[in-house]
Amino acid sequence: MNSLRLKLGRGRRRYETSTEAYDLYLRATASELQQGIAGIAKSVGPFEQVIAKDPTFAPAYARLAWAHAWRSGNSTFDAAEEMTKMRLAAEKAIQLDPLSADAYNAQGILYAREAQWDQSEKSFRRALELDPHQSLTRGFFTMYLLLPLGRVDEAIEEERLAERSDPLASDVQAYFAYMLIAAHRFDEAAPHCAKVAPGEKVLGQCVGRIMLGQGRIEEAVRFFTANPDPADPGGFLGHALGRAGRRDEAEKLAAGTKAPFIQALIFAGLGDKERTFEALDHMTVLGPVKVGRILSFPELDLIRGDPRVKAIRTKVGLPEQRK
Repeated sequence: MNSLRLKLGRGRRRYETSTEAYDLYLRATASELQQGIAGIAKSVGPFEQVIAKDPTFAPAYARLAWAHAWRSGNSTFDAAEEMTKMRLAAEKAIQLDPLSADAYNAQGILYAREAQWDQSEKSFRRALELDPHQSLTRGFFTMYLLLPLGRVDEAIEEERLAERSDPLASDVQAYFAYMLIAAHRFDEAAPHCAKVAPGEKVLGQCVGRIMLGQGRIEEAVRFFTANPDPADPGGFLGHALGRAGRRDEAEKLAAGTKAPFIQALIFAGLGDKERTFEALDHMTVLGPVKVGRILSFPELDLIRGDPRVKAIRTKVGLPEQRK
């Protein structure tokens, strides 16, 4: 069997593996590069094939953990099963290579999902120390920790650094736009949103959300109607319809879903605080990361300052926001 020695990224570890395993690894990572976040979920099978060929190849375990992390937050998959697989893959990656930035990145995601914020931040910062030019690490750091904790200004600075490292990456632009929208900096978000590849629109339908933030409500309705997002079937559209005064249409969308995330967005657009909090309470089963993110949304400004927000945060293990 042919073998080769290689050094991946900026790490200090050199790997020896078969040419066949490395070819599979390159194909799996290409799925991420070509399809962005959506490609990460599809890379589980290919990375498992790499590990089957070479059970000692640490980078494959680290990337496999990333893929399970993404899937654990997607309703299409069983969250508990994905979390278990993520933990096993991340631990194995660090065991095989204690200097793997990717492995610490995966560990940071895992700790965040468990509301172990100090450990999560240490893991992400260790990953950045080992490879400061890994833009996706900064993206995960912002999405899994800084944004849920309400540290939006820090998140924006991290994405600014990510853009310097990888200015052409679609996911970098998507994350940057996401953070700027959370900060109500809609005009600044627009040029970043314009650089996002169509496959990345799952990260919040940033074009329509910018329209909402700028008060262009009818334009937002038209945009969300023309660009349905399978990851958000009706949430932002229902929110826009509510703000446009088209209450019956918004109520119909709310009644047609059991997803609390979507309902919270629609009820906030309708100006209904009580049902917004009821939906958020149902959403707490999804864990601190998802709850923390939606609480950062400008679409939920309706409930900003309400003491019930603190109760929701406490329920899922989110600390009080920094002033």
